[in-house]
Amino acid sequence: MPWEGRDMTAKLNWLGIVVATVVAFFIGFLWYGLIFAEKWMALTGVTDESGGDPMWMMLGLVQTFVTMVGLGWFIARDGAASWMGGLKIGLVAGVAFALMTSAYGFIYQTSPMGLLPIDWSHLLVVYAVGGALIGGLRMKPRT
Repeated sequence: MPWEGRDMTAKLNWLGIVVATVVAFFIGFLWYGLIFAEKWMALTGVTDESGGDPMWMMLGLVQTFVTMVGLGWFIARDGAASWMGGLKIGLVAGVAFALMTSAYGFIYQTSPMGLLPIDWSHLLVVYAVGGALIGGLRMKPRT
């Protein structure tokens, strides 16, 4: 095995992971705060007054970071050190894990079906962009 006897974190692209976390968090702001804000708030019952709690935002940032670390692990494990390689892994992980896990809320009727295109498109974009950034964004070696 390529990782046998090695520290898992040694091969992770930390620059890509941190940038992907920030970008993914910003994409979430665009998705739920601007582009689909009105429809999302109507479907979830969230109001301007009830949303935006700083504690929940921090937890969301931590959740996003953990997701990007996991995605970074898959990318490093595969050796996909390119924009396109990361994008492909991001899309596969997005569909196989993120979409299928979130599907529980829709399958068992706990989430309004109108949220499905909003949530799933958000997840696919975050995983694709995150994967591309982690796979392709590298620090230049010092010369």
